[in-house]
Amino acid sequence: MHRSSSAVWICAAIAGAALLASCGDGNNNPPPPNSATVDVSLQEFSVTLDQSTASAGDVTFHVTNNGEDMHEFLVIKTDLPPGGLPTLENGAYAEDGPGTDLLDEIEDIDPGDSKDLTLNLSAGHYVLICNMVMQEDDELEVHYALGMRTAFTVE
Repeated sequence: MHRSSSAVWICAAIAGAALLASCGDGNNNPPPPNSATVDVSLQEFSVTLDQSTASAGDVTFHVTNNGEDMHEFLVIKTDLPPGGLPTLENGAYAEDGPGTDLLDEIEDIDPGDSKDLTLNLSAGHYVLICNMVMQEDDELEVHYALGMRTAFTVE
């Protein structure tokens, strides 16, 4: 009787472990129902999205630098149009300027690299930009001013 009781416990333990394993850990679980992934391509001088809207909740921006220059990626909540953000004297976006809320950013994305940024976004209007300022020979390149910006909507 002792052996069959042990066998039952061993079988129960194995079944329990199998059930837990089938649930997966935090790295293997499917995304929550209110989540989205947006593929973002940065290159001279554009920000291109595979979708321009997402549902409120967790949004992961998978950002790839397909250009030759270093870029960065900023998520700004605002009702202003993409080309109407407040700027500094050189034409770069004035971070957290009037009418804008800079939520987060990925700095220094090297050419060919990809990085992810996940944010919990509420319904509203957003502008996604590169705000890199680079000195090229005698010329100042201000990526935002050169058109590296796009609208994004969360519903």
